[in-house]
This record gives sequence, structure tokens and C-alpha cells, in this order.
Amino acid sequence: MPPTELILLRHGETDWNRERRIQGQLDTPLNGEGLRQARAAARRLVAERARWGLEPAPGGAAPVMVSSDLMRCRQTAEPIAAALGLDCAHDARLRERGFGVYQGRTYPEVQRDDPERFARWMHRDPDFEVEGGESLRTFGARVESALVGLATAHRGRTVVVITHGGVLDVANRLCRGLAIGAPRDFEIPNAGLNRLRFDGERFELLVWGDVGHWQDSLDEL
Repeated sequence: MPPTELILLRHGETDWNRERRIQGQLDTPLNGEGLRQARAAARRLVAERARWGLEPAPGGAAPVMVSSDLMRCRQTAEPIAAALGLDCAHDARLRERGFGVYQGRTYPEVQRDDPERFARWMHRDPDFEVEGGESLRTFGARVESALVGLATAHRGRTVVVITHGGVLDVANRLCRGLAIGAPRDFEIPNAGLNRLRFDGERFELLVWGDVGHWQDSLDEL
């Protein structure tokens, strides 16, 4: 199987990100900064098509693009798809982890009202499942199946994937062999560029958390 490369981006910033409010699978929009980040990512990928494997080899297949169907990802995908001239499919398997009754609440609120279960959640108990939500173990299996499925369906191509922080958390762990319940030792910035390679059996991490496209422009303000 020829290797497949996945370019994964977390959606741009939302107001709920700033408020530390749990979004999960609720359909929240990008804020102004998130829209700026998405446009910056689009400019970066167009300017560096060859570097990111977004120019098909002679006679080769063109890149493809897929996004979570939630609004914050669709809004992030729109300028990128337009800039690259790609159609963007939507895939519910790429949604954020479902947090059930915690969705819409801030972390401090949950810690105050449900301290024992909040502690299990924060310690990444793989089998902890809030009402109406997913356990880490279930979520991790969903994400792995989705990523392997995309890489296999588009073998030998580059796949641009717009998704969520939790999905990227699982992707990083798949590459590094890090257990789903182990503490996170990496950042997952909004609209960061992440690049993986799948050889048919395992994922390899090539680039992680590159935000030069929007951080550099912010520094110039």
C-alpha cells in the first residue's frame, strides 16, 4: 500500500474555547479570531502546496478534503477548500468526543458541582462515561477507525482533515504509541497544522502544532 499523508487541523478559535466552556458535539461557531486563523491557514497551504504534498504528481491523484460536520469545523474548512480548489466532504466520525450532560458548562462549574466524577474525567479514566457521552476508550476507537478508514480509502494521496482537539489528541497517541489514558504531554492549538503518514499498518508523526501562519501575523499587529 502506498503511504497516505493526512494534514489535520483543529478548528479555529471559538468564544467557548476562550471561556473554557465544554463544546463536545454542540454546534458552536468560530469567533472573529477563529475566522482569521482559518483564512491564515488557507493562505499558508496555498503558498506551500508542494511542501505539504498538495500538488498531485504527474498522473497522480489530487488531494482530498474532509471535515467534521460541526459548524466550527465547516467554517474553518470553507476558506481552505476555496483556496485549494477542493470539494470538502463532511464526516460525523470526525466529531469531537461527546461529553453528554457536561456540554455547555465550564470546567470550573463541573468541578464545583460534580467533583468526584470531574476528578475521574481529568485523570483520563478510559472507561469514565458521563450521561449521554462517550468514554475515552469508545471515543479513541471511533477516531482510530475513522482515520484508518480515510487513509485506506485514499491510499497514496494527501487528505486534508478539519477536526477537533480530542480527535487530534487520539491521532498524536496513535503515532507515538501513547496510551489513551496517559497524561497529555503536547499542545493542540487552534488551526495548527499537523501532518501524519500512514503506511497501511501504522501512523507516523511528521509535523505537530505548526501555527506560524497565524501566530506570525498576530506578532506583527
